[in-house]
Amino acid sequence: IIHKKPKEGGISAVGGTGSIYTYYGPDEAKFSNLTEGFLKKDLPLVMPALDLPEEPIPLWWTTDFILSSPEGTPAEEEKWIVGEFNCSCVGISRCLAAYCKDDTPNACFFDIATEDLKEAQGYGDLMGQK
Repeated sequence: IIHKKPKEGGISAVGGTGSIYTYYGPDEAKFSNLTEGFLKKDLPLVMPALDLPEEPIPLWWTTDFILSSPEGTPAEEEKWIVGEFNCSCVGISRCLAAYCKDDTPNACFFDIATEDLKEAQGYGDLMGQK
């Protein structure tokens, strides 16, 4: 789980905007309402809703969620909505240090921190096994 928060005064949390990324494991209690609800209740309905009931979900994909509950709502009561599904251009946020931007025009693979490379490799290995 990657929690993306826009920089102070910003409205977008996409890469290169100065947003703050916080990484959580899949069993993070803070997001258990979201993960349990989505994985057990909502996910089985996705492919049928796309009129593809016999097709499996894509192997490599992401979902962006937007918290729609008012600030201060207890975590177990939060409501989340899907902002987008992405299965054609999935980025690995741990590799953002290699993303060339105006202020880092020479960014490259070697700019990625060792710990982030290990995490990214883990994602790739998992997909290779599936």
